[in-house]
Amino acid sequence: MELKKALQMNKNEIKFNNNYSSHSNSNPVKIIGFGNIFMSDDAVGIKVIEELGRTDFCADFNNVEIVDGSTSVIDLLFTLKDLDKAIIIDALDAGQADGEVVKFKLSDIVNMPDKTVKSFSLHDLRLEEVFTLMESLKIYPDITIIGIKPKIIAYGDKLSPEIECKIQEIILMIKHEINKYKSEQP
Repeated sequence: MELKKALQMNKNEIKFNNNYSSHSNSNPVKIIGFGNIFMSDDAVGIKVIEELGRTDFCADFNNVEIVDGSTSVIDLLFTLKDLDKAIIIDALDAGQADGEVVKFKLSDIVNMPDKTVKSFSLHDLRLEEVFTLMESLKIYPDITIIGIKPKIIAYGDKLSPEIECKIQEIILMIKHEINKYKSEQP
């Protein structure tokens, strides 16, 4: 089924699973892409998951789900409930240069300069506020955030070339993170 039809059938969750892994009974790893598809580089998280859907990315992994997080914080909380591992892809500013990709754990936000990570997709809420809310709701998955600082945040349906050329780098980071997580499972 092509991705566009899958998105029409179920806007928020697209599942890609196979049965070739010994980890088939574990909770899924969710790859969650955030972004506003009408705000240029802010759409990077959505563009990454669309690219994953066009490739055979999940053929190497069992129990991986790809989720369109759009721009909803509330949906993020429900998506993370009862989950062991999540990888979040988003346009964000963690103090890096435009177009620079960063990867960090949720707990790393505390050690960042000014303790501020601005996500452009989550209605300008700071990520640490979202995750403080998760903690108060006792939602504790292992979360890895892969973010890229956007070059352009303006009305538009295309990524800037500087951001678009980073999609494959982000996908490699996702693969590495899933392999690392799977290798640590019993």
